[in-house]
Amino acid sequence: MMTSLRTLIASLLVALLLPGCNTTTVKTTSQTPVRADPTGAVPEAMLLDVGVNIFNPGTEGLSDKELELIYPEVRQAEARYFPTLLATTLQNTGNWGVVRVVPGQRSEMDVFVDGVILQSDGEFLKLQITVQDSSGKTWFTRTYEAEASKYAYDKELSRSIEPFQGLYNRIASDMAAFRSQITPAQVSALRTISELRFAERFAPEIYSGYLTRDGKGRYSIARLPADNDPLMERLRRIRERDNLFVDTLQDHYTGYAAKMRSPYLQWRNESYSEIRQLHEARGSAAARTVGGIAAIAASIAAIYFGANSSDPGLRTLGTLGGLTGIGAGAMLVKSGLDRNAEAKLHLESLKEIAASLDADIQPHRMELEDRTVTLSGTVDQQYAQWREILQEIYRTETGTAPTLPVREQ
Repeated sequence: MMTSLRTLIASLLVALLLPGCNTTTVKTTSQTPVRADPTGAVPEAMLLDVGVNIFNPGTEGLSDKELELIYPEVRQAEARYFPTLLATTLQNTGNWGVVRVVPGQRSEMDVFVDGVILQSDGEFLKLQITVQDSSGKTWFTRTYEAEASKYAYDKELSRSIEPFQGLYNRIASDMAAFRSQITPAQVSALRTISELRFAERFAPEIYSGYLTRDGKGRYSIARLPADNDPLMERLRRIRERDNLFVDTLQDHYTGYAAKMRSPYLQWRNESYSEIRQLHEARGSAAARTVGGIAAIAASIAAIYFGANSSDPGLRTLGTLGGLTGIGAGAMLVKSGLDRNAEAKLHLESLKEIAASLDADIQPHRMELEDRTVTLSGTVDQQYAQWREILQEIYRTETGTAPTLPVREQ
């Protein structure tokens, strides 16, 4: 009996001391570099043009708990910011032709990249990326995730280092690895398919039979226009104008990213700190609660065995130790609940930070040759207006009558 009581009291002390233990994790700011193309420098004839779509914010269909740390305004901003970073990364590799941010795949490109934001809180970034070529073939769908080091938000380092640049580098490396497996003939076919899809969209009455589409939605070339086809030459010039318009939009996205970078980096830095405190608060609360419950259980047992001991000294020791343990355990449980309340305050702080970021990022205006447009949720409308302008150019140059509304692919 004496041995059992001493063991319980020892357990009580361990339970009281256990919540004070902690671990330390050390992280670095090293980034995964872009892997070199396995085939070496990509010849110009093998370069494919890439369009990066605006990402899906990933805020739909989530539970209340999952939505706890998600702020729609911030996600909407990130859905435009992340594609710009990825497009810049891809362009800098030299493995591709032109790389543009093209919302909604509204301009025909040889390769398209789509993304879904699965997690983004300053500490973790998790994206689902799908890459598909103009034939409709999916290259891959993969999930990429990275954890930022606290040193990534150092004021000096953050001026030149994107905290999650390694994630974008991995996407670029995987795309280059897949592209290296494509033959020159396949590259030529993809370029031709892109051109014919553009032609079919503007002149479906003429070019609808040049491509076939199977049950999986994949395009293949049925026949080719003549080398001296005058209508195709006109459409190629129209496509050049379309590319110039899209290039103009790139200035907007680049400016958008530049303007967003400072407030967004500040938000991620503060979000990172708040998230770390939130995790620590929740972890400490859980540890304290578990420790408190263990202490109470050990104390009740100590009182029980002490009361049934034949030794008066042990009975007194068991009772006093048990009552002390119950009091300390109750304090630990209360402390755990208090820390959970503190965690809720951190969540409120995050909401305030997100609101300040939303106030910093405003719609931008851009000047075109004959008009001023605002790109802030109305980019799709601007593309629709631009398509109408291109249709007018096509009708003027070909002398054709107005066609049915242009089909969006």
